[in-house]
Amino acid sequence: MSPLETRQSLIVRLKSEQNELAWRDFVCTYEGFLNQLARRQGVPDRHIPDVTQQILLTIARSIDGWKDDGNVASFRRWLSTVSRNVVIRFMSRERKQAGGIGGSELLVQLQNVEDKPDEKCIQRYQHELVVWAAEQVRHEFLDTSWRAFWATVIEERAVDKVAAELNVTPGSIYMSRSRIMARIRKKVAEVENDQ
Repeated sequence: MSPLETRQSLIVRLKSEQNELAWRDFVCTYEGFLNQLARRQGVPDRHIPDVTQQILLTIARSIDGWKDDGNVASFRRWLSTVSRNVVIRFMSRERKQAGGIGGSELLVQLQNVEDKPDEKCIQRYQHELVVWAAEQVRHEFLDTSWRAFWATVIEERAVDKVAAELNVTPGSIYMSRSRIMARIRKKVAEVENDQ
């Protein structure tokens, strides 16, 4: 198989199901190619990783629509088309945002900005960190326990109502919540210690 040929089995695995190994193989095989496509189309180097990520997301959403046209490198031509469309959208957004302000008024405004982070920003970060940690440990718990935790802690629904919906006791919800929260706290502490 030449470097321009695409393994049909890989494409079939991508199309048939959400196959994590197939997507990992696809990214390892094509990420460099997609980076080059974006670079050749004029994307600045600092934006290449973000644009490549957008290209990969677009491919994931539209892989079912790809049809082999019978010519050599059909799949790579399709990837080039997807890439070009993503780059065009990216460049259009960049052009709209490029008209910044400047001058001495902006310099004065920047000098008056406080160094300490905004309290809302800190709270948002902490919330996102907890949600991320929750997703990281989710697989460690039974589905019912997880749904009870999510409904009562994150969605802030009443324990009695959730217990009735899930056909469990309120006591079991409190126990599950306690175990899950302890695991989330441990995961958050690991991340904060790494920082």
